[in-house]
Amino acid sequence: MTFDKTINSYVDKKILGAISEFVEGKNFVAAADTLASAFGAGKNLFSKEAGDFESKLIQSFQKNLSLLVQKTWIEKSDAELKENVLYKLNEYSEAVSKGQWNSSYSSLLKIVDDVVYLMFGLQTKSGDFEEYSLRIDPEFGIFWLYIKCLPAEQDWKQEKTRVAMLLGMFFLANY
Repeated sequence: MTFDKTINSYVDKKILGAISEFVEGKNFVAAADTLASAFGAGKNLFSKEAGDFESKLIQSFQKNLSLLVQKTWIEKSDAELKENVLYKLNEYSEAVSKGQWNSSYSSLLKIVDDVVYLMFGLQTKSGDFEEYSLRIDPEFGIFWLYIKCLPAEQDWKQEKTRVAMLLGMFFLANY
């Protein structure tokens, strides 16, 4: 995965390398730890020994993202999308709470894409949105770059899918 010069000027090479390694490589846990650190989490965020952390993270993610969507000012034409996102968010959270990681993967990507659209509007469809997001909020920009680098469809083992989704959920639960 290569990034253009603009992205390279905003994001540390270690983080760009971690995104590439996570998506394309085999050592996804080390790459995920690097990304988690960039999002403000400690190491071993994804450990199975984390106990109840995962269920608390899912709840926190759902609550925070719901609040973000509810408080986002939108055009009247986007009211239906806003309601649909809230509905899909509830369905998604319920599914991952039951461990349905692989079957929920594309749902998370769609939810995040729709939420970011509700927040930023048509700007998200422009070719320079990644750069724009990095300039206005570097942490969000790194998160958005990570999300956009994830494949739309994947054939990963459940653990990698789980970690990919928890990374995004962690960022959004704390945004």
